[in-house]
Amino acid sequence: AQPAEAAAKPKKPVYSMKKGQIVRVDKEKYLNSVNYLSVGHPPYYKGLDYIYEDRGEVLDLRIFDTGEYALVAWVGIPTAPAWLPTDMLIMSDSLKYERM
Repeated sequence: AQPAEAAAKPKKPVYSMKKGQIVRVDKEKYLNSVNYLSVGHPPYYKGLDYIYEDRGEVLDLRIFDTGEYALVAWVGIPTAPAWLPTDMLIMSDSLKYERM
């Protein structure tokens, strides 16, 4: 038997992107997701178009039971950050908008 100190520490999760990464949302994946359906927007709702532009910034990353999620804030948009699955995010090289 090994002493308790020698027990393996839980591994740090390995994320597919970093904090500060600039992202946009893949429109096709989002519109067909439970995330979109849960908000209850009408079809072809235009008020969300900003999430498909290169202006989201990853604030935090977590692994939940349902997979890897990123907390995304939109630069220049007065809206709350949102947790979205990283598989529907498209990484961008740089921010295409000035910070407000």
